[in-house]
Amino acid sequence: MKGDTEKGAVVKSILAALTGGALGVAAATLPGLAIALKPFISKSRQLKKRSLEQALRRLRRRRLIEIRMDKNRHEVLAITEAGKTRLKKFEFENLELAKFKSWDGYWNVILFDIPERHKTARDALRRKICDLGCFQFHKSVFVHPSPCEDEVDFIASVFRIREFVTVLRTKSLGHQEYRVYKHFGMMPK
Repeated sequence: MKGDTEKGAVVKSILAALTGGALGVAAATLPGLAIALKPFISKSRQLKKRSLEQALRRLRRRRLIEIRMDKNRHEVLAITEAGKTRLKKFEFENLELAKFKSWDGYWNVILFDIPERHKTARDALRRKICDLGCFQFHKSVFVHPSPCEDEVDFIASVFRIREFVTVLRTKSLGHQEYRVYKHFGMMPK
């Protein structure tokens, strides 16, 4: 199981390194690619050249990366659309909200009104928002003390329901605000 986690981390690191742009390759050989990619992989990971080469072979076989010619007729290693999709899945699975150290006094409120034809996406959005630690204030209203607009926007775009989701910031949640303070273990200001 640990090996799978490490492989996933290596794959994610390679795909993330290539997302910023194609990487120039002097030779289209995997050992050359492994050496070129090594500086982009997390420093905390003690990767062997052989492990990196194996990961690159797997990515090419699964068509998540490819070697192609750039506009200057140089060979480059690039992420494919399938690779970008896979990277989004990694990001989605590992998504977390920032832990609030000192609260700025504003609640971040997530509101949604998603039509019945998108019921599956609505339920998945609700589960993911709960997994992130948001408090369910009402059926389609969630609250969190940390800013979360970017994360919620990303989730909604993954489920293709962005137009039905809104995030706003407010100082007060009305007379039921005590429920949110209690949930997050906070003292009212």
